[in-house]
Amino acid sequence: MHHAIVQVIDSYVCERAKAGRAVWVSSKRSPGCYSQFITLYDIQLLQPEMLAALQTLLAGYRDWSIEIQVAAPDGERTWDWRDMTIDISHDRIIDRLQHDLLPPHLRQVRFGTTIDEYNEELAATVRRLMRKPV
Repeated sequence: MHHAIVQVIDSYVCERAKAGRAVWVSSKRSPGCYSQFITLYDIQLLQPEMLAALQTLLAGYRDWSIEIQVAAPDGERTWDWRDMTIDISHDRIIDRLQHDLLPPHLRQVRFGTTIDEYNEELAATVRRLMRKPV
């Protein structure tokens, strides 16, 4: 999985990245859960097409996930950017970005289901299940 992710990202790094250190990829495995972590140091790599390509890799790996952390640009306070993430699974992309911190050309782009939409959907599912008799 790691190698496939690096190949997808490399195709975008070669095409778009301006910085020398544009991305970092690491893995974490715990029982029943496999995760890949990607840190983007170059905001130009934040592309819906790349996220979709990464999600396609997960189609055959339902127990894997990919978390993308967008690093603070030079000069920005890193604390403000600590929760700038996108979570990818085989069936969903959750956009946890604080869009007001993004460059103007990316502020209106939605990279997946927003975290608020996801939380509302999850709450509705729980309410529906609570009403069902056991």
